[in-house]
Amino acid sequence: MELTARNSSNKIIAWTMAALFLLLVLALVSVILLVVQNRYLSLHQKITTVPMAFTAPFWTSESETSPGYMQMMSLSFLSLRLNVSPETVDAQHEFLLSFARPGAQADFKVTLAGEARRVKQNEVSSAFYQTQIKVYPVEGIVDIRGVLNTWIGNGKPASEIKHYQLKLDYAGGVTTIAAFLEADDAKK
Repeated sequence: MELTARNSSNKIIAWTMAALFLLLVLALVSVILLVVQNRYLSLHQKITTVPMAFTAPFWTSESETSPGYMQMMSLSFLSLRLNVSPETVDAQHEFLLSFARPGAQADFKVTLAGEARRVKQNEVSSAFYQTQIKVYPVEGIVDIRGVLNTWIGNGKPASEIKHYQLKLDYAGGVTTIAAFLEADDAKK
């Protein structure tokens, strides 16, 4: 009898140890899953915003944005570059340059300096009116077509149809301009 009682208590202790080890493994797996899920949620939490000047809401997270946000940022960048006068061109281009991606700033700075020089020398004022906007959110590209009106001195405005393409990068809640190009539709 003594032998069976000892075997029985050893079995109970073994089963208890196995159950405790299983609970430990389950707790570790649960903690790992919660850490992964918490990290995902903190990076992809979306914040919806409805700005005053625009009627459509947009959302942003730490790693991505809505097409509406890309459209509004592109229109703002386009306005900073094209809605200029000799008095405002330097300040607007400097502010626009602050959004350029660090690797693209040198070329963009040269382009903006040339435009500013021409605006001031010829006393040009310009205004851009968009007619069509296409957003490609996966590629981060926004195509904008519209009419650019330019006034030289006090003369009548000259109108041109223009097509611009902006490549935007968004990371860590910050939008940067990777490329700001004027597309030439005649070559296509």
